[in-house]
Amino acid sequence: MLTELQIRDFALIDELELSFYSGFSVLSGETGAGKSIIIDALSLLLGERASAEMIRSGADSTRVSGCFDHNSASRALLAEWGIPVEEQLVITREINANGRNKCWINGHMATVGQLGELGHWLVDIVGQHDSQSLLDSKGHAGLLDSFGGQAHLELLNRVDELANQWAALRSELNRLHRDERERNRRIDLLTFQVEEISKAALQAGEDEKLEVERSRLANLDRIRQSLHLVLDVLGESYDGRESLLNCLSTMEAELQRAAALDPALEPLAQRFIGLSIELHDVYGDFRHYLEQLPADHERLNEIEARLTLVEGLKRKYGSTVEEIQTYLQEAETELNSLKNATAQADGIERECRRLEEMWLQEAAALTESRKQAASRLEQQVEAELSYLSMGNTRFKVRFTPRPANTPAAGGREEVEFMLAPNLGEDLKPLAKIASGGELSRVMLAIKAVLAEAEQTPTIIFDEIDAGIGGRTAVNLGEKLLSLSRLRQVLCVTHLPVVASFGTQHYSVQKSSQQGRTVVRVELLSPEERVEELTRMLGGSAQERVTLEHARELLKKTGSKAL
Repeated sequence: MLTELQIRDFALIDELELSFYSGFSVLSGETGAGKSIIIDALSLLLGERASAEMIRSGADSTRVSGCFDHNSASRALLAEWGIPVEEQLVITREINANGRNKCWINGHMATVGQLGELGHWLVDIVGQHDSQSLLDSKGHAGLLDSFGGQAHLELLNRVDELANQWAALRSELNRLHRDERERNRRIDLLTFQVEEISKAALQAGEDEKLEVERSRLANLDRIRQSLHLVLDVLGESYDGRESLLNCLSTMEAELQRAAALDPALEPLAQRFIGLSIELHDVYGDFRHYLEQLPADHERLNEIEARLTLVEGLKRKYGSTVEEIQTYLQEAETELNSLKNATAQADGIERECRRLEEMWLQEAAALTESRKQAASRLEQQVEAELSYLSMGNTRFKVRFTPRPANTPAAGGREEVEFMLAPNLGEDLKPLAKIASGGELSRVMLAIKAVLAEAEQTPTIIFDEIDAGIGGRTAVNLGEKLLSLSRLRQVLCVTHLPVVASFGTQHYSVQKSSQQGRTVVRVELLSPEERVEELTRMLGGSAQERVTLEHARELLKKTGSKAL
């Protein structure tokens, strides 16, 4: 509920700070005193449109702040927006003369749209010609469903869940049924690509190995020349020279004889012998390598052809063999999916039909449950209207079948509240009711019946008592007081009878200070309430009869005023 309201430099208000309480609070004052200005200021916190004209003359900006108790909906929204959920909910809005508009929720910057979404769950303002909920037919189904009770809401949830599942499957089915020619073209392309890559039978790292082998084969003659030279020097004797290996063998024998004569030479001799053995082994390996070299260029031609194939695939499918293989896997997966599209579509089609049949059954049950709830709602609202002196009024819930009888959230029908205020008149939508006084009482009657169904904790009635009086005014006051046991109720009123039912009474006064008009609001004490009711009755504190009348009103309504 609303607990605090601070207003600065708004219209005729310079500085104003109000505390509000649970129950039924009344705001009264002379015509033009500024009662509706307070409601207008509060509307800014609920996301209403702002204008620089709202700024008090001579000020650069106006600022309105409100403190509210949290409810489940407000906590959920703040969590969704990433705004810390503190003990109190504080909303602030600032309008500057240059047109800039700033909003804060618990000290965090917010948008006007967020204020509007949040305000929907905090305050409902009902005037003679507008309401934030009841005049919007889009919300009537939700109000009726809430009125239907928990079992009805569970049925609605099943209907919505089936509709959502059906919609998701239909979306997938539409995707599968895209342009058949495009799908076939894609299948042809993928089939060619898969065959081309698969036929190549690429191996990971193959291209790098082939590059190395190509380099070796391309320089085969130069490699042979080098190996022949090395082998000749190591193992062949020519031009009167002895081969290096024969020289090493001679040197090895000499070192062994010397080491036999001097043991200190033995380690060095063994090292030399080891080197000689290693050179003999290397000689053999070189000769074996030379013998294994290809005798022709056929292998080089094969490698060149293979590398050309690999490079061609790289230009199409990836910069490496690994990327080409990855593309192949993805192409095979997509190709299988496209080839199986017909089978998938058949399965999804069957599931859609099954869900549609289930939805039709549940939606039919929902329609019947709504009709039963509507009958109860119609009776209760008409009883409330009769209590408010509108006994000839007919209230009906109209069901309009939706154009397409396919699964959809919310069921098979649109719901709208209809009214015929006078005997013999046709039923009309609430938004087209001509009389402001009638509309006000209709709003109050529906609010009274739906008080437990609606989740908005604070309801503000802005001069809904226009055009009524007598016993109807008494009934109106009683109804507002009764409603305040379930919701916080604020009412701007000119009727003393209605005001006498308030559990708190605020007086709105306009005065002149230093050549400027200012608006002041005071929470009245019991004696001050008597004086205010006396004024509303058209008398003064000096008129004993009117004064006693005011006291009597408060006694009849059970007020604590003396």
